[in-house]
Formats: sequence, structure tokens, C-alpha cells
Amino acid sequence: MAQKEYNTNRKYRHLTREKRAQIEVLLQLKLPKSRIAREVGISRSTLYNELARGTVQQLGSDLKPYTRYFGDTGQCVYENRRRNSHCPMKLVKAKKFVSFAVKQILTKHLAPDTICGFAKEKGCFSEMVCSKTLYNYIERGLLKARNIDLTLKVKRKQHRKGHPQHKRLYGLSIETRPQVINQREEFGHWEIDTVVGRKESQSVLLTLDGRTTRFRHIIKIPGRSTQAVEQGLKALRNLYGERFSQVFRSITSDNGSEFASLPQLLPTIPIYYAHPYSAYERGLNEKQNSLIRRFLQKGHSFDDIADEKIQEIQNWINQLPRKSFHYSSPEELFQTVLLDLAI
Repeated sequence: MAQKEYNTNRKYRHLTREKRAQIEVLLQLKLPKSRIAREVGISRSTLYNELARGTVQQLGSDLKPYTRYFGDTGQCVYENRRRNSHCPMKLVKAKKFVSFAVKQILTKHLAPDTICGFAKEKGCFSEMVCSKTLYNYIERGLLKARNIDLTLKVKRKQHRKGHPQHKRLYGLSIETRPQVINQREEFGHWEIDTVVGRKESQSVLLTLDGRTTRFRHIIKIPGRSTQAVEQGLKALRNLYGERFSQVFRSITSDNGSEFASLPQLLPTIPIYYAHPYSAYERGLNEKQNSLIRRFLQKGHSFDDIADEKIQEIQNWINQLPRKSFHYSSPEELFQTVLLDLAI
């Protein structure tokens, strides 16, 4: 019963000026504290805290001191404390870092978390703000960068439960893929996909992503066919030469018809196929494809894209600092692994 009487306000709203005036009147009527709390609709502990906040010492007509609660005094103390309860904004103190962050967002399309993590790891600035604060500044319109400049500020799609059954399976199912590949513990395992431009265009982009290093290859091929994929893989063979089988130990693909001949094209390499309509099973590949869309929008023809432009996009992706690598880049990690394995 006592709990029902004294904890009536479950939303814990702050006392208003009217509530404080009510407390002052009830005290002058010399009502018990428990009854005052019930009348105002607050707990006794809240009442005692308010009395300590708004009680001041006065001098009577006989010059004897006495204490009395004033609602206006409690309100003034409350407002002063509220003004001082927030941390001061670091926008001015961290001006150099914020200017650097805005420039990186607008010119290099980096995420605030990437910028903050990279600057912290490299020790570039003495005064910084965290990525959450940077997002808040953008949300409040305090910076030149806006929400529309943050490419990834969107809601993620939820995954469906279960897996659709394979209607056609060209090779090994992803269900048989070893845990050492699933957990990204071993170098040399890749995900493959194609990125399509305008429907009328012939050229597409063949992409391969290393599951361990996140290193990406982008190859422009003349079509979405097994022959075109073979041409792209041949370019990779020429690039790595005798090291090809050491760099590529397995490949995970979707069920696109252009990848139907992968087991025949690469007979010594295990080829795993994801479940239909389960792009999340190749999450790395899909994520990195979205980075390409920052430069080449959907509906853009790839026929007139020069190889130099493709190489420029590939370099940007591979040199992008990653939080999972303590803001080192995939290219740095890829080259380190090649040296360690003497490949």
C-alpha cells in the first residue's frame, strides 16, 4: 500500500514551478510530509530532496534565524543546475579535427566512425570528438556535411529465417564450407560476384573479395556469361602467375548462371555456392559492391568506363581504413600476409 501511495509517478518527470508552489502552500498548512508527497504525487524521497534544494535561512522580526522553503528558490536552483549539467560543446576546441572530418566526408565519402578511428589510431589531433558526437553535430545542422552526405545512414534489412532450397547447384553447397573459412581464420578464401550497370550495356564488373583481408579485385569483363568470367579469371592468373593457387584457396559464389562453370574453370579450387536469395551469406561481397555504387550509380553504363577509372575505384576501396583492422587498410593487411607467407 505504501509503495502505491508514494511511487505514484512512474515516469519520473521533473518537478514544475506549479508543483513547487503547491509544496510551499502545503508546508505552510503544517501538513505531514507523507501527506504532502501524496497530494503532490511524488515520493517522499523526492520531497525531501526538493526541501533541501529550496530551503533557505531567514531572519525573523526578532532577528532570530529560521529556515523556510520557497518554491521560487527551488526552481532557481533547479534551473541553474540544469544549465550546468551538460558537458560543454567541444566544437570550438576540436575545430581542426571537425574541419578535417567534414572535408573527408564531402571529398572522400568516409563514414564518421572511420574518420574518428583513423585519426585516433594515428594520433593526428590533440583534441577530438567521438563518432557519436560527430553524428550529433551533423544531425543538428552545425556542420557543412549533412545527413544526405552520409552514404550508409539507412536502415538495414532484416534477414529471413531459414534457407531456400537449391533448385540448381553447380558445385559444393555453402553448408559444407569448413569453419576455418566461415570464421575468417585462414588466408586465401574469396567471395565472387558481378556488378551490373545499365541493362542495355554489355560490360559488367567481376569482383572478388578476400574474406580475411577484405582486399578486393575489380575486373571489367565484356558480359555476364561464363566466357566473360573465364576471361576475368584468366587476368587474375596472369597477375599472380604461379602464386595463384596459394592466393586463391576457395571461392564462394551465388547461383548466377555466369558462375556455373567455375568448378570446371578452377578444378583444383573448392567452389562453394550460397543458398538462393541469401545475399547475407556473402555479406562482405555485397557490402563492398555498395562501395562501388558511390562512384558508379545504378543505371550507369560500364561500356565507356576506362580501366584506369576501375583501378582508381579498386585502390580507393583497398586503401579505405577499416574499424575491424584498427583502422588499417585492406591493402596494408594483404601485403603483410603475402610477405609473412612468402607468397
